[in-house]
Amino acid sequence: MTRRLACLAFSFSLLLGSAALPAAEPATLAGSWTLKIVVPQGTRTPGMVLMQQGDSVTGTYKAQRGEGPVTGTLTGNSFVLSTQVSTADASLTIEYRGTLTGDTVAGTVHMGRLGEAAFTGTRNR
Repeated sequence: MTRRLACLAFSFSLLLGSAALPAAEPATLAGSWTLKIVVPQGTRTPGMVLMQQGDSVTGTYKAQRGEGPVTGTLTGNSFVLSTQVSTADASLTIEYRGTLTGDTVAGTVHMGRLGEAAFTGTRNR
């Protein structure tokens, strides 16, 4: 009986302890980001400044090929972001699909007719 009471007391203390833990903050892409893409022509380091409301993400994108508005979503820690940049000779849709982990992102960038590549990124602090 004493052992059973001890187990109940321990279980109750775990329950109370977990109730006192703060809720985890939801993931957010909000902030300024520096990305790194390695392509056959070399390493590219585009940047994004993002805002987030709920799962909806908006912002601006700036890269060697141009700049444009960003739209996308963040569901859990997975995101899809897209932008369209205009160069001197064409318009290019760029789509980032990846995962957010704290202040880092990683995934695949699809660059229309230019193909795709892996990317990583860090939030600027």
